[in-house]
Amino acid sequence: MRTTWQPLSNETKPLTFLLVLTVLFLFTSSCSDNIQNAHDAYNKKDYKEAHKLFLSLATDGVAQAQNNLGWMYSKGQGVPQDNKEAVKWWRLAAEQGNADAQHNLGWMYSKGQGVPQDNKEAVKWWRLAAEQGNADAQHNLGWMYGKGQGVPQDDKEAIKWWRLAAEQGFSQAQNNLGVMYSKGQGVPQDDKEATKW
Repeated sequence: MRTTWQPLSNETKPLTFLLVLTVLFLFTSSCSDNIQNAHDAYNKKDYKEAHKLFLSLATDGVAQAQNNLGWMYSKGQGVPQDNKEAVKWWRLAAEQGNADAQHNLGWMYSKGQGVPQDNKEAVKWWRLAAEQGNADAQHNLGWMYGKGQGVPQDDKEAIKWWRLAAEQGFSQAQNNLGVMYSKGQGVPQDDKEATKW
């Protein structure tokens, strides 16, 4: 009988690797099925069932479920409306890099819902989401630069972020970009570009 731990032998390493892969596959497959079941329940407006399924996944650390749970708490769907609880779940998902949760958390900071109002925190979370290509966050970040809220006022930065959102078809960013070209604010005045956007 062994009394100390031994490293895996070369014969058992492939078997161990296959076992780990199998467990990961089963977990991932089960997780995606559960997410789909939760989305199906949500889309059928069976919010109590959706909440139950999302909560189970969220407590296991699934960022998408945490984001969706935050949304349900912010809207009071299947649960009492509770912005602090929404922020809690969005923060967990945002810290895992979920761009939608980062955008949502930024929104809560910008409005002071569930957290003290803090434009710098809003900018922080929107920037993280915007850098991942989230058009809502890009638009909002552009707005913050345009107004000088949470960051120094900077028309060129506003245009940069609005352009990224506009190129994804985000209509408010397209409008803002058109206005900037029309006024020649942060860019050379250009009626053709203004009309384009």
